[in-house]
Amino acid sequence: MRYWPCIVLSLTLAAQTHTGEVTVRDETPTFQSTVNLVRVPVVVRDKSGKPVGGLHKEDFRLTDKGKPQDIAQFSLESSAGAKSASGEQGLGSDTPDAHATSLPTRYVVFVIDDVHLSVDQIGNIRTAMMKTLDRGIPSQQRVGLLTLSGTISQELTNDVGKIRETMAKIQPVAARSHFPPATFYAASLFVRSPGEEAPTCTPNPNGCSLSCTPALTDVVQMQTMITADCLQMCGYSILEAPPIARATLRSVYNEGLEQATNAFHVLNNTVRLLGSMPGDRVMVLVSPGMYLPDELQRSLYESIDRATRSGVIINTLDARGVYTVDPDVGISGCALSQPATQQQLSRLYHEAQSQEGLLLDNLAASTGGTAVNDNDFASGLNRLSNPPDYVYYLGFYPRDLKPDGKFHDLKVTLANGQAFSVQARKGYWAPDHIEDAATVIKREIQEAVFSNDTMNDLPLDLDTQFYKTAPADAKLEITAHLDIRQLHLRKTEDSNRNDVTVVCALFDGSGNYLQGVQKVVELRIKDASIEHRRKLGLTLQNTFDVKRGVYMVRVVARDTEGRQMAAAGDTVEIP
Repeated sequence: MRYWPCIVLSLTLAAQTHTGEVTVRDETPTFQSTVNLVRVPVVVRDKSGKPVGGLHKEDFRLTDKGKPQDIAQFSLESSAGAKSASGEQGLGSDTPDAHATSLPTRYVVFVIDDVHLSVDQIGNIRTAMMKTLDRGIPSQQRVGLLTLSGTISQELTNDVGKIRETMAKIQPVAARSHFPPATFYAASLFVRSPGEEAPTCTPNPNGCSLSCTPALTDVVQMQTMITADCLQMCGYSILEAPPIARATLRSVYNEGLEQATNAFHVLNNTVRLLGSMPGDRVMVLVSPGMYLPDELQRSLYESIDRATRSGVIINTLDARGVYTVDPDVGISGCALSQPATQQQLSRLYHEAQSQEGLLLDNLAASTGGTAVNDNDFASGLNRLSNPPDYVYYLGFYPRDLKPDGKFHDLKVTLANGQAFSVQARKGYWAPDHIEDAATVIKREIQEAVFSNDTMNDLPLDLDTQFYKTAPADAKLEITAHLDIRQLHLRKTEDSNRNDVTVVCALFDGSGNYLQGVQKVVELRIKDASIEHRRKLGLTLQNTFDVKRGVYMVRVVARDTEGRQMAAAGDTVEIP
């Protein structure tokens, strides 16, 4: 049974509370997700492709629809590999970490796209995964595995045998067959522009084609001729082809839409799981890609937004490898009689292949991840289990943002023309409603609590100590000092005001959130006391009753007026 510690909070404010200028209000931390602050992951690479660290907020420029934006929050997240002298600690790495403790520092979930992968592609990925696992899983890593259909899953573990056993079970999901067939891409184009539902059609003199008024759209014309050729319709029977073609396209679209919606459900749940873990958090999507129609583009960016807010890196592996596109695409069991039909079929097939790959590129680029497309799948899987050494997170509050639900293009560049390449999130969707300030604060604090970022908008020093109360029991004391010399204070008639929300959270050795304490510090400082109060800062003490084991402590502060953040963490092992 999991041990849930009892927490006693003692908050001292450098002897300030007796004056009435500083008061403290208890609140229960409730974590939920909404939208306001836009968080933009950025990876900067040098000419050799190596991630670059050591840059500062002033080195970046960010525009929203071409309009410059102020970077309100800035942090640099270094992976465990970058912090460790042992370097890369990918899946299958047998390099020991000299700084290792029993607390995991990296969580990796592989998502295998059994909906779109072929039998041969899954076989290739299975072989590569088994080869990679031959070298084991680093002690500081936990690995999970699940399918995009959601039918097979293995929770986070460092047991190689369980991952192997789960991987061996994965097979392609049997897709519903249609004859004559149609692609999801063609069906999406049809839904976007269906044309006249019941045109007037007559057979052409050759008997095996037809003319319609108004003319059929290109996609409906192609599918109509595929239907006629596959079902051998000539003469007046060819008049039955258009309604059959339209019905097929509708059916294929509805099925594809349902599959894509379910895929986002699985991806979002995976992000939620990883987002609750401290340390490096990586999702690896293994897929041949998938096409998303217009109505699912917002769902894509909502998933990206959820990942960036949770600090989850999404890496992608194109299971097609390096592939060539067949210039003469055909349909099994059908002989196409019209060259124009063949040409249209080939063109749409090529477009679909390109669009499907763009999804993988977008997911990776927008979350600070890496997209791999080569034939060395084993090397790719190992590489993708590592996040970049350095990911910068730029946070901004869009100026004059209208809650109209429209898409906003983002662009991040480096100041002073620095000769590095920049990979960043490409855009976001504006909310379609206005949210209140209290909801914004709750969401931003939640993201910081479950993040591994150190945030220094307001400098925060953290110290941890413990003393034993029994052989298996201890008291864990956390002291945090918040430097408020740069804290914005709003001037009113009788005081200078701000509210600072502070959360102290405790995680167990497996990265599970145990419990948290939240306080709101209300500052109402007289003019004569400002300089003295700023020099004193805020000192907060928390005492946790704990059992022996490894714990991670996370302290986060966020002010209301300046919307500045401070976040720090520490790991403690109770012997």
